[in-house]
Amino acid sequence: MKKLLFVTAIAFVTFLSSCSDDSNSESDIDLVEELDVEAESTLESNYEDIDSIVEAGLESVETGGRVVRDAILDCASVTHDEEAKTITIDYGAGCEGPGGRTRAGRIIITYTDHRLVPGASRTAVFDGFSLDGVQIEGTRTVQNISASADDDPTFSISLTGGVMTFEDGTTATRESTRTRTWHRGDNPLDDEASVEGSANGVGREGNSYSMEILTRIVYKRACWSSGVFIPVSGIKQYTSGDNVAIIDYGDGTCDNEVTITINGGEPFTKVINPRGSR
Repeated sequence: MKKLLFVTAIAFVTFLSSCSDDSNSESDIDLVEELDVEAESTLESNYEDIDSIVEAGLESVETGGRVVRDAILDCASVTHDEEAKTITIDYGAGCEGPGGRTRAGRIIITYTDHRLVPGASRTAVFDGFSLDGVQIEGTRTVQNISASADDDPTFSISLTGGVMTFEDGTTATRESTRTRTWHRGDNPLDDEASVEGSANGVGREGNSYSMEILTRIVYKRACWSSGVFIPVSGIKQYTSGDNVAIIDYGDGTCDNEVTITINGGEPFTKVINPRGSR
């Protein structure tokens, strides 16, 4: 099965009440295009990008620069207040990084201990921060829940007050709880992350939704070079009102194809823009 993605909308409910059972018709595909299926992908990929930035920033100060600096920080300045245990990552007015993503503004991190120590926690907030023109707000709180420092680092992550404001002025909100396991490569560009958990919020069309990850989703940093920031495998379920979509991201291939299955109907596939532009 190819990748699946779904963004609910009030207009979509109206459509479902009037259409036939042939959910893979051309009208379905046209409707998904109109409803901006990129929004959910942007929500996911942007907060995953932020987690990668925070990891890189923490590593850069913990090692004192004795390791190769992660390319995600190449055009950012990183300052460290050891006494206050605060790190500020500043992309200034904006600069282009790996995969062609443009980052601007600041991420401010407070922490309790080295990030790989079980029990250590940190909190990230945003000051004028944006990704590809999408403004990011919210508080990202992370705690290391690994059984030992020898395991792949595993973190419990909560997002509160999450808001993204898109270039056309529309907004999407998100609250989430998840578990993220970091699979480290010899080079940061080979890192992978697997994620489990749930989220809820209000989409760009004003509709409420909930999401649950049924089978952990996987991100690959290696896919960024080809402009793929969305998950490459895993299964989600989206619910809005009486409407349910099951989302399968595929077999790990780096691409932006998604296949949408609505209320148990026949799936259809399309290529999306994961940056969320309309």
